[in-house]
Amino acid sequence: MPTANAMKTKVGALRLKLNEPADSQLTNAVRAAAWPVGKVEPQVLATAIASHTVNALVQGEMLDPESATEKLRVYKNNLESPSGQCILRFLLPDEGKLAMAACRLNSHAQLHVWEMAHRIAPPKSFYKAHPEILEACELCGAVVLDAGTSSTLTTASINPLAGSFLAHWIQSALEVDSSETRPRFFFHVLVPARHWDSMIRTHYRAEYAI
Repeated sequence: MPTANAMKTKVGALRLKLNEPADSQLTNAVRAAAWPVGKVEPQVLATAIASHTVNALVQGEMLDPESATEKLRVYKNNLESPSGQCILRFLLPDEGKLAMAACRLNSHAQLHVWEMAHRIAPPKSFYKAHPEILEACELCGAVVLDAGTSSTLTTASINPLAGSFLAHWIQSALEVDSSETRPRFFFHVLVPARHWDSMIRTHYRAEYAI
């Protein structure tokens, strides 16, 4: 039987390094495309986040390496239509296991956990002004938690590894917006697993849909 270390090299068609910055990983992931990172399909962003997360789970011995490749393949095939399903939620449907995995991954990311995040109203005007960002966040299983100022933007998810990917992609997407006078500071916070399903329903109701 192959060792875990031997199996790690087989996870996903694009294997992303855990110690490589998200912008470099996204650039490598879309090297074949002649578009800026923020202009690539949201599916590419979601795939990059999923592959990076799966690698982290395998390396942390939180996911069986023998099944990781197949699970990642199924997740990628399901990206044809937005579902708001974070890769962690897909891999770990049990809330207890999901919360444990998020906590362990966050021991490296060290994000703030916002216990009251589910009580913050969705940024309806921002979503309507930027449907491409709404689509990308929904596909990746994330939300824009706060975009009330022109200098900052806060995203949230149950996946602590998604933040840097989202920040780089969203910043690139906003560069073509004439109302954006300067680059924003991006923050990503962790949402407790027990609140995630209700947050997704609130943020992606019919009136916010693309």
